[in-house]
Amino acid sequence: MIPVHDRVEQVRMRKGVSKAHIARKCGHSISWYSDLSKGRRGMSVKALQDIAVALEVNAKIFFDDDISDTLIKNYRKEE
Repeated sequence: MIPVHDRVEQVRMRKGVSKAHIARKCGHSISWYSDLSKGRRGMSVKALQDIAVALEVNAKIFFDDDISDTLIKNYRKEE
């Protein structure tokens, strides 16, 4: 099973969004996001929801076993 923080990073990179953008949208520092993305800091449900909003995806994508570019496009913010 892939850790959630790794899945978040997969989505972020495939969408071409910077770590700074996510941190700014979530109201935190880049080091906050960096720690989350490396698994050094626990990821709360609120942080996961905020990151999903910043990435314009549904947070459910972070729990899907097959994160593909097509899947990312289909997981819009709206259900």
